[in-house]
Amino acid sequence: MLRRLWMVIRSFFGALLRRTEDPEMLLRQYIDDMRARVPKLRAAVAEVLATEYQLQQQAEHLRKQIEEYDKQIIAALKLGYEEEAKVLIAAKAQAEESLQDTLEQLETARRASQQARAALEDYQREMERKIAEAKRLIGQAQLAKLQEELAQAMAAFEVGTPTDVLERMREKVQERLARAQARAEVAATDQLKDEGNQAGNRFYRRGRETA
Repeated sequence: MLRRLWMVIRSFFGALLRRTEDPEMLLRQYIDDMRARVPKLRAAVAEVLATEYQLQQQAEHLRKQIEEYDKQIIAALKLGYEEEAKVLIAAKAQAEESLQDTLEQLETARRASQQARAALEDYQREMERKIAEAKRLIGQAQLAKLQEELAQAMAAFEVGTPTDVLERMREKVQERLARAQARAEVAATDQLKDEGNQAGNRFYRRGRETA
């Protein structure tokens, strides 16, 4: 029961979150996140290349060292320094062993460098493709937003909020005009009555004066 309730709650909040998500904002953040990974990948590739370069330098140093041992061994044998020659031969053998290990490591580092460079290039190509797609979606999101705003504006106009105001004001003006006309007619009627009464009074006074 609790598990079902938890799933319902998660579903509700998930749907609420999806409704409140801003596609344009999320897509721009997606682009920024993808671009932010490039410096890290380049740093990793640079580190692998640095290891390869160090191994190359080490191998070159061992080769020169072996060549130098050869010269020293020949010189020692010519001078009859057999013990010194044995020591140099042992040192040369150790240098040759180190060179072999270094060359094996160098080969591994070269493969790693190639893979790292290829991975970086693949990521950059895929990133550019996805960024282009994200920008296209941003454009569509902006267009959809404008269409929604336009639809809301048109819906408000069709509902007639401004028209309702116009109709109400027309009725009110007509009502006021009718009341004003009615008052004017009443006032005119009252004035005629007053004039008639005044004329009757004058006629009555003249009649009495004549008698």
